[in-house]
Amino acid sequence: MDNNINTKKRPLLSLRFRGPAIHEGRILYDDLSTFVSNISSAIDRIILAIQTGESVKKGRPLKTRQILSALEIVRVRKASFGIALDLRRNGQQFLGWDMGEQAVDILMTGLKAIRSDGMLPKEYNPSVMISLRDAGRIIERGVEHISLNSTSVLGNKRAVYTLPVRERIIAQLHKLEHGYAIIEGRLLMLDVEEDKLVCKIRPSTGEPILCKYDEDFADEIIKNIRQFVRVKGEATYDTTSGRIASLQVKDLEPIDEATSIGGTIVPISSFWKGKSFDELAILQGVYPISDFDKLSKDWPEDTDFDSFIQAVRGARD
Repeated sequence: MDNNINTKKRPLLSLRFRGPAIHEGRILYDDLSTFVSNISSAIDRIILAIQTGESVKKGRPLKTRQILSALEIVRVRKASFGIALDLRRNGQQFLGWDMGEQAVDILMTGLKAIRSDGMLPKEYNPSVMISLRDAGRIIERGVEHISLNSTSVLGNKRAVYTLPVRERIIAQLHKLEHGYAIIEGRLLMLDVEEDKLVCKIRPSTGEPILCKYDEDFADEIIKNIRQFVRVKGEATYDTTSGRIASLQVKDLEPIDEATSIGGTIVPISSFWKGKSFDELAILQGVYPISDFDKLSKDWPEDTDFDSFIQAVRGARD
C-alpha cells in the first residue's frame, strides 16, 4: 500500500529497507532518521564540494545551499518499508543544472563505485564519506539491506547499502584519515559561538583535551554531548610531555555500548559505566564478613579489636 503525498512526478530518490529490524512494514524512527539525515548531510556536502571544491566550510551554511539540499518525504510504502524523497522546490527555478539533482546523481554514482571498488567521484571527500559511514549505523541494528533508486534528468540509477558497502566506506576513510590522531572519551563542555567552536574530550586516563571544530560538525557535537565518542583530527602536541594539547576535529563517531571490530563485538571501556556497590563487590571478589575473629589475625597489637567490633555492631543496631 502506498500513501502518496505528492504524485505529480516520480520522486527523485526512493529508499527501501529490509532486515530483521523491519516488522510488518514498520521501522524504528531512530533508524529511519539516522539513515535519512546522514544521506541528506552527504548530499549537502556534495553540493558544497560542487560549489567550492570543499566539503567543510566555516560559518553557517548559506540559505541557498540549504534550499538546494532540502529533502522532503513524498511517499511511504509498507511491506519491507520504503519511502520516496524529493527536493523541496516550491516552484523555484535555478539556472543551469539543479545542484540538488546533480548531488543526488553523484551520491548514487559514488555508492555504486564503492560496491564495485571503482573510481569515486572527486566530490567524495572525507566529509561525504563520514556521512555515509554514519548512515550505515543502522546495519548494526538489524536493517541489513537498503536499496536506493534515483530518477532525474541526469538518468536513473540504482545502488544498495549493505554491510560490505559500509566496510568499504570505513576502509576508504582509514586511508583518507591516515596520520590523524585519535581520541576516545566522554564529550564534555562545549562552546557553540561561531568565532569560538570548541569542546573537550575527557579520555579514561589523563586530562581533558581541548578540541576545535568547524560549523559543519556543530550539530553532531551538540547531539553527542556527554556521550562516549571517537574523535580523529589534526593534533597539536605539548613539546614537554609529548601529549596531545589540542585537536582540530576532522571526524567524530559516537561509540555504542559495544563496538564491532573485525567481526568481534568489543565492549567499550567500563570506565564510563556506573556500577552498583553489589556489582563492584562481585567484580572485585569482596564478600560480607561472617566471622569477625578472622579480622583479628592482622589487627595491630596496640589497637583494641573488641571495642572496634562492638562499635560496628552498635552502629548496625
